[in-house]
Amino acid sequence: MDKNVEEFVKQMIYDKDKREVMRQLDEIVDSEILHLYAYNYNWDNGFKIPRKIIHKDCCQLSTALMMFYAADGIRYLQDKSEVNNLKEWSIFIKELYNKIINNEFLEGTIKFTPPLSKVQIFKIKKIINANEEVFLKKTGTNDLNIYL
Repeated sequence: MDKNVEEFVKQMIYDKDKREVMRQLDEIVDSEILHLYAYNYNWDNGFKIPRKIIHKDCCQLSTALMMFYAADGIRYLQDKSEVNNLKEWSIFIKELYNKIINNEFLEGTIKFTPPLSKVQIFKIKKIINANEEVFLKKTGTNDLNIYL
Protein backbone atom coordinates (compact mmCIF):
# COMPACT_ATOMS: atom_id res chain seq x y z
CA MET A 1 0.00 0.00 0.00
CA ASP A 2 1.21 3.46 -0.92
CA LYS A 3 2.52 5.48 2.06
CA ASN A 4 0.54 8.55 0.91
CA VAL A 5 -2.67 6.50 1.08
CA GLU A 6 -1.78 5.25 4.55
CA GLU A 7 -1.07 8.82 5.66
CA PHE A 8 -4.39 10.02 4.21
CA VAL A 9 -6.29 7.30 6.08
CA LYS A 10 -4.36 8.01 9.30
CA GLN A 11 -5.42 11.64 9.08
CA MET A 12 -9.04 10.58 8.62
CA ILE A 13 -8.81 8.33 11.67
CA TYR A 14 -6.87 10.52 14.06
CA ASP A 15 -7.06 14.14 12.91
CA LYS A 16 -10.52 14.69 11.43
CA ASP A 17 -13.85 15.17 13.15
CA LYS A 18 -16.87 13.10 12.13
CA ARG A 19 -18.28 15.76 9.80
CA GLU A 20 -15.01 16.02 7.89
CA VAL A 21 -14.71 12.23 7.66
CA MET A 22 -18.27 12.02 6.31
CA ARG A 23 -17.40 14.62 3.69
CA GLN A 24 -14.21 12.81 2.71
CA LEU A 25 -16.07 9.50 2.46
CA ASP A 26 -18.33 11.11 -0.15
CA GLU A 27 -15.27 11.67 -2.32
CA ILE A 28 -13.64 8.25 -1.90
CA VAL A 29 -14.01 5.95 -4.91
CA ASP A 30 -11.10 3.63 -4.12
CA SER A 31 -12.19 0.37 -2.47
CA GLU A 32 -8.76 -0.12 -0.90
CA ILE A 33 -8.84 3.25 0.88
CA LEU A 34 -12.37 2.51 2.06
CA HIS A 35 -11.33 -0.91 3.38
CA LEU A 36 -8.26 0.45 5.15
CA TYR A 37 -10.35 3.11 6.86
CA ALA A 38 -13.07 0.62 7.82
CA TYR A 39 -10.48 -1.83 9.14
CA ASN A 40 -9.08 0.85 11.46
CA TYR A 41 -12.43 2.37 12.43
CA ASN A 42 -13.07 2.91 16.15
CA TRP A 43 -16.49 1.33 16.74
CA ASP A 44 -16.90 3.41 19.90
CA ASN A 45 -17.65 6.30 17.50
CA GLY A 46 -21.01 4.79 16.56
CA PHE A 47 -22.63 3.52 13.38
CA LYS A 48 -23.12 6.66 11.27
CA ILE A 49 -19.77 6.36 9.47
CA PRO A 50 -19.99 2.55 9.00
CA ARG A 51 -23.47 3.01 7.49
CA LYS A 52 -22.03 5.50 5.03
CA ILE A 53 -19.24 3.06 4.14
CA ILE A 54 -21.58 0.16 3.36
CA HIS A 55 -23.59 2.40 1.04
CA LYS A 56 -20.58 3.38 -1.06
CA ASP A 57 -20.51 1.84 -4.56
CA CYS A 58 -16.83 1.00 -4.08
CA CYS A 59 -17.46 -1.03 -0.91
CA GLN A 60 -16.43 -4.59 -1.70
CA LEU A 61 -17.89 -7.75 -0.20
CA SER A 62 -14.67 -8.32 1.76
CA THR A 63 -15.03 -4.92 3.44
CA ALA A 64 -18.69 -5.57 4.21
CA LEU A 65 -17.89 -8.97 5.73
CA MET A 66 -14.99 -7.54 7.73
CA MET A 67 -17.31 -4.84 9.10
CA PHE A 68 -20.01 -7.41 9.86
CA TYR A 69 -17.61 -9.36 12.06
CA ALA A 70 -16.03 -6.21 13.56
CA ALA A 71 -19.54 -5.12 14.63
CA ASP A 72 -20.10 -8.50 16.32
CA GLY A 73 -22.30 -9.81 13.53
CA ILE A 74 -21.51 -13.35 14.63
CA ARG A 75 -24.01 -12.74 17.43
CA TYR A 76 -26.67 -11.99 14.84
CA LEU A 77 -25.90 -15.18 12.90
CA GLN A 78 -26.17 -17.21 16.07
CA ASP A 79 -29.44 -15.68 17.33
CA LYS A 80 -31.38 -13.22 15.19
CA SER A 81 -33.90 -12.57 17.97
CA GLU A 82 -31.21 -11.05 20.22
CA VAL A 83 -30.76 -7.92 18.11
CA ASN A 84 -33.85 -6.17 19.40
CA ASN A 85 -32.09 -5.30 22.66
CA LEU A 86 -29.59 -2.88 21.09
CA LYS A 87 -31.38 -0.47 18.78
CA GLU A 88 -28.55 1.33 16.91
CA TRP A 89 -26.52 -1.86 16.56
CA SER A 90 -29.53 -3.90 15.44
CA ILE A 91 -30.46 -1.40 12.72
CA PHE A 92 -26.90 -1.43 11.37
CA ILE A 93 -26.33 -5.18 11.60
CA LYS A 94 -29.68 -6.05 9.99
CA GLU A 95 -29.05 -3.59 7.15
CA LEU A 96 -25.54 -4.92 6.56
CA TYR A 97 -26.72 -8.53 6.80
CA ASN A 98 -29.45 -7.91 4.21
CA LYS A 99 -27.09 -6.11 1.82
CA ILE A 100 -24.66 -9.05 2.02
CA ILE A 101 -27.39 -11.68 1.58
CA ASN A 102 -28.85 -9.76 -1.38
CA ASN A 103 -25.45 -9.67 -3.14
CA GLU A 104 -25.29 -5.87 -3.09
CA PHE A 105 -21.49 -5.82 -2.81
CA LEU A 106 -19.04 -6.52 -5.59
CA GLU A 107 -16.44 -9.19 -5.08
CA GLY A 108 -13.00 -7.77 -5.59
CA THR A 109 -9.39 -8.46 -4.85
CA ILE A 110 -9.35 -7.40 -1.19
CA LYS A 111 -8.76 -10.38 1.05
CA PHE A 112 -11.11 -11.45 3.80
CA THR A 113 -10.98 -14.56 5.97
CA PRO A 114 -13.74 -15.04 8.54
CA PRO A 115 -12.23 -14.64 12.03
CA LEU A 116 -13.67 -17.95 13.20
CA SER A 117 -12.21 -21.14 14.57
CA LYS A 118 -13.02 -24.49 12.98
CA VAL A 119 -15.35 -25.22 15.90
CA GLN A 120 -17.21 -21.92 15.43
CA ILE A 121 -17.59 -22.58 11.70
CA PHE A 122 -18.91 -26.08 12.43
CA LYS A 123 -21.47 -24.76 14.92
CA ILE A 124 -22.60 -21.92 12.66
CA LYS A 125 -23.01 -24.21 9.66
CA LYS A 126 -25.58 -26.14 11.69
CA ILE A 127 -27.80 -23.09 12.21
CA ILE A 128 -27.51 -21.06 8.99
CA ASN A 129 -29.19 -21.61 5.67
CA ALA A 130 -27.47 -21.97 2.29
CA ASN A 131 -27.59 -18.30 1.31
CA GLU A 132 -25.93 -17.34 4.62
CA GLU A 133 -22.81 -19.36 3.82
CA VAL A 134 -21.37 -16.18 2.28
CA PHE A 135 -20.49 -15.22 5.86
CA LEU A 136 -18.13 -18.21 6.05
CA LYS A 137 -16.31 -17.79 2.77
CA LYS A 138 -12.88 -16.39 2.08
CA THR A 139 -12.57 -13.71 -0.58
CA GLY A 140 -9.79 -11.98 -2.49
CA THR A 141 -6.03 -12.20 -2.26
CA ASN A 142 -4.88 -8.64 -1.53
CA ASP A 143 -4.38 -8.39 2.24
CA LEU A 144 -5.17 -4.85 3.39
CA ASN A 145 -5.64 -5.60 7.05
CA ILE A 146 -3.11 -3.00 8.15
CA TYR A 147 -3.30 -1.34 11.54
CA LEU A 148 -2.45 2.33 11.34
